[in-house]
Amino acid sequence: MPIRPYRCDDLRRLKQITEICFDGVSIDRNIEENFGQINGRDWRFRKLRHIDADVAGDHARGAFVFETDDGDVVGYITTRLDREAGIGWIPNVAVDPTHQGAGVGRQLMEHAIDFMRAEGMEAAKIETLQQNDVGSNFYPSVGFKEVGLQIHYLMRL
Repeated sequence: MPIRPYRCDDLRRLKQITEICFDGVSIDRNIEENFGQINGRDWRFRKLRHIDADVAGDHARGAFVFETDDGDVVGYITTRLDREAGIGWIPNVAVDPTHQGAGVGRQLMEHAIDFMRAEGMEAAKIETLQQNDVGSNFYPSVGFKEVGLQIHYLMRL
């Protein structure tokens, strides 16, 4: 099976994929486009820290990568479990553009959903920006239903 659990030596590649895939569809990128860099840091700094958090400590057991037969990591998905609420969350999923459209994202999503189901979750949630055409089309195609829109605000202090 090309999907396997995350390993620490995958982190650099996950960040490369994230930087490519979230350019233009990240709230951190939107902030930078409207306000410039914050604290001398660009959007990549903030977004890549999300990946650090996704694979830190106990969270790492809910992170999975898609690896080709050649051993190249071409996609990943991360999960968080709220056992008390019974809701799993997918904070990040991304597939290298050279492998998009081949079912990698769908396989990762199905794997994550199976993982959350096996962990006793009753529901799974994911969020995306309206400008993310890929996510806005993909998530409903795997069974997610829109439950609300959220508006993000920022002001310089």
